[in-house]
Amino acid sequence: MNDAGRGTESEREDTKRLRCSREIRGELLKWTNRVAEALGGDLVGMYLYGSLAHGCFHPATSDVDVVVVTEGPCSEAVVTEIVEAHEEAAVPVDATFVPRSRVALDETPTPVEFVVKPAGDQRLVRPLEGLGDFLLQRQDAYDCDAALVGPSVREVVKPVPWGALAECLDHLFPYIVPRFKNPALMLCRVAYAFAHRALCSKKTAGEWGLRVLDAGWRPLIEDALKKYVSGVPDNLGPNAPLRQFEAHCARHIATARGGT
Repeated sequence: MNDAGRGTESEREDTKRLRCSREIRGELLKWTNRVAEALGGDLVGMYLYGSLAHGCFHPATSDVDVVVVTEGPCSEAVVTEIVEAHEEAAVPVDATFVPRSRVALDETPTPVEFVVKPAGDQRLVRPLEGLGDFLLQRQDAYDCDAALVGPSVREVVKPVPWGALAECLDHLFPYIVPRFKNPALMLCRVAYAFAHRALCSKKTAGEWGLRVLDAGWRPLIEDALKKYVSGVPDNLGPNAPLRQFEAHCARHIATARGGT
């Protein structure tokens, strides 16, 4: 039996350390156990990233972000079981399933197998052209090193080389304002990444933006941070101030690259 198939006592201890309610921890454990049972010996590991792993989870607006690494592609029967578990879950899990042979690919979009989304979204997504933000997920999971099941993520995946991560961030940049939940903080996050060649949480990125970016953007960033930590939705789509802030961050990124 592989490491992922062993008992769950260590996983229970790991979830106790997460900054969320006991109810969220319990529901996450139920989802984890159901998916692990569906995958059986084909499961390599499940790894948290995003707000819950960073200690910024808010039950009103946050998803539980998970990368699930498998030994190989899942059968349709297993995919059906996973979707059923997802539909019955009382926690908003956004999980990417990727075979071990693909998880180390340093390319954008990355050919993952499928994604299961929280309620309100299309539940099962098969990104035929690949997933544009997977390298961001993989690096964040590597940095957080929070295994729900299986060995440490650092035994399963390698860190994303900066060049590949930069390509992923470039790919995502045009989609941040129209599609992301917290666009101002995500723009700060990308600018931070190019300045430091490393990722950080949205909260840390916003706090960095307050210190480093032009003072005229302080009210916008402060408002975004306040909404984020309070669990207030902040995905209102494109507007003039956000587009102007996007342009400011693009200039900051060009400077970090040595451009003009």
